[in-house]
Amino acid sequence: MLFNISRLSERTNYWNIYAGNIFLFLFSGGILVTARFFPIDRFPLGFCAWKYLTGFPCPTCGFTRAFCDFANGRWAEGIYLCPFALVIFVLMALVFLYNAISMASSLFGLRISAVKSMRLTSRRTALAAVLFFLLILVNWIYRLAMGLS
Repeated sequence: MLFNISRLSERTNYWNIYAGNIFLFLFSGGILVTARFFPIDRFPLGFCAWKYLTGFPCPTCGFTRAFCDFANGRWAEGIYLCPFALVIFVLMALVFLYNAISMASSLFGLRISAVKSMRLTSRRTALAAVLFFLLILVNWIYRLAMGLS
């Protein structure tokens, strides 16, 4: 089991849960809604200093366009454009869902929390950061090899 479900205590009420979840709920939801309904992937996003100086796309080039493709159901195009963006997109959707469910369940007096073995320790956080940057690097190498800009 990944999550514990328990009754709210007298010290913890709906507003405590709400305050702890609202920022990530709005942040992740805002990104997903923006990617879905606003054609930000088609706007000229302006000047890229990295590309101007090196002639190569930056390590995160293509993420916005891929996010928009995923949000609009164009999965193959998004994966071709930026494969690592799919991982970030799925994680963003899971963060949104977890926070939405957590806030909704607190209305009924329930608290959802991750089990102790899933909580991030400093070691796990460091490993996740290293993995994240390695995946960004691999994604960048893929984009350069494919000639994507």
